[in-house]
Amino acid sequence: LAVLWSIAAVGVRPYAFGPGALVALVVCLVMLAFGLSQGGFIRADTFIASSILLLAFFVLLFVLFPIFAVLQNSVMDSRGFRLGLFMDTLRNYQAFWRVLGNSLWLAFFVGVVSTLIGLAFALAATRSRSRLTVLLRSFSLLPLITPPFVVGLAIILLFGLQGFVTSTLLGLQTRGIFGFPGLALAQILSFSPVAFLVIASVVESVNPALEEASLTLRAGRWETFWKVTLPLLRPGLANAFLLTVIESLADFGNPIVLGGEFEVLSTEIYFAIIGRFDQTLAASLGIVLLFFSLSTFVLQQYWLGERSYVTVTGKPPSGNPMALPRGLEIALLGFCAVWCLFTLALYLFVVYGGFVEIWGINNAFTLRHYRQLMRDGLDALNTTLILAGVSAPLTAAVGILLAYLLVRHRFPGRRLLEFTSMLSFAVPGTVIGIGYIMAFNQSPFLLTGTAAILVISFIFRNMPVGIRSGVAALAQIDVALEEASVTLRASFATTLRRIVLPLIKPAIISALVFSFVRAVTAISAVVFLVSAKWQLSTKVILDQAENGRYGLATAYSTILIVIMALAIAVMYLLVGKTATRGGVEGGGLA
Repeated sequence: LAVLWSIAAVGVRPYAFGPGALVALVVCLVMLAFGLSQGGFIRADTFIASSILLLAFFVLLFVLFPIFAVLQNSVMDSRGFRLGLFMDTLRNYQAFWRVLGNSLWLAFFVGVVSTLIGLAFALAATRSRSRLTVLLRSFSLLPLITPPFVVGLAIILLFGLQGFVTSTLLGLQTRGIFGFPGLALAQILSFSPVAFLVIASVVESVNPALEEASLTLRAGRWETFWKVTLPLLRPGLANAFLLTVIESLADFGNPIVLGGEFEVLSTEIYFAIIGRFDQTLAASLGIVLLFFSLSTFVLQQYWLGERSYVTVTGKPPSGNPMALPRGLEIALLGFCAVWCLFTLALYLFVVYGGFVEIWGINNAFTLRHYRQLMRDGLDALNTTLILAGVSAPLTAAVGILLAYLLVRHRFPGRRLLEFTSMLSFAVPGTVIGIGYIMAFNQSPFLLTGTAAILVISFIFRNMPVGIRSGVAALAQIDVALEEASVTLRASFATTLRRIVLPLIKPAIISALVFSFVRAVTAISAVVFLVSAKWQLSTKVILDQAENGRYGLATAYSTILIVIMALAIAVMYLLVGKTATRGGVEGGGLA
């Protein structure tokens, strides 16, 4: 009651909460948790009850409240609350149906093609007898070490107006790559590794006994593949398709660089704020984008969860997985090799672009871009690394603690807390960005223009990374170990610190490193939150690319790629490839 009264009182006057109010809030919630624990409403000690209440409050404040702020601004303007404002705004926005159609068609196309490419890579990497499988698996790490629009920059360097292929080799002066062709290609290159990871885990879990039974019944390898193996991969294919659709709808980096006149919802929201200064239009478009993203997310979470494709039972699997038909194996390996070479060429041209004077006009070797970066760009790079370094341990701590509470404890509202904590994965970054502007630009929560809002956005955008890593690790630990500790009168806090955390150390390191990587490469949400004092590297790259300074943009991108690759390599050495892949699958993309 004291907390609610203080919020209402502060809301009347233009005062913002400070550190003192935060401490008072935490104290009040801890006292409430103590009462609920002692009264039996939460069957745990004060530490667990306090953790539940604090995390629930902050998820409500930094995940649901910004979404509510977007919803509020779509039906409220200077004239007050009007239910018809949302429809009037969309009706007056003449390009709405074209933009919506572009977004949905692009998402569907990218989802289908990325899923097919992911399936090809998954089959080649898990069922091929070739030594190229190691190279194919390393392909899955590319999105992690890549800033959001590096692929778009590489495509411009190859196929743009002054592109190496179009201008130098073919002698063409064309902007045909801008729009749907280039945007679809960039998103497929960016998101097909996600589909590969999802499908590969399903392929590896197929019980070989089913395929052996088919071969024993005199079915050939082709017939077994089409009638046994492929149908068992349906959940992985559907999951990969839905994930890539979500990623495509939420993507901001590639459309802002390659979109041209092909407008999509994510960039139109950005231009509504930056160009038109129309918060109502931005909020209305954000609600539309949020509706389709959340619908796809709910479909993925629940519709797929009700289907049963069980192949792993209590009995240990026997036999070896069936090798692919020889012709299919050769075709898949050939396609994957060509795709990997093309991807590698894109990255090489990104690196090379940083050493060229003016791309396509004066290709003389130069270090000018790197000298300018060292002179003018280090402040943004240092700010990015500092804020990412601050947010990464906090993200890992919040995610791992939430995973522990959700897996090991039963309390009222557990399923709701689980769903809302995972919402930040499904909510597009542009919606989160405008939501933070609308929610935290006035009392009592005045955070815009500060480093705090950037750190908070990193924490709650990347929180699913820690949750997925923690859930996967806790599923492998027998709860009897914790029960024995509690039986010996250790508190839940002591049990968590001395029993659970040492056993899930790889998951903690995985969450820590991947949170750092995602914070460094974030753009869609933070593009609205940066300020003159707190500038980030990805925003600098975006500004340079929009101004046609591709040399400086690619030089900056190369530095970030090197930093990300080193971070992933360190984690790989510390926890091994199992945790590395687990982090990729659990974290998804920003």
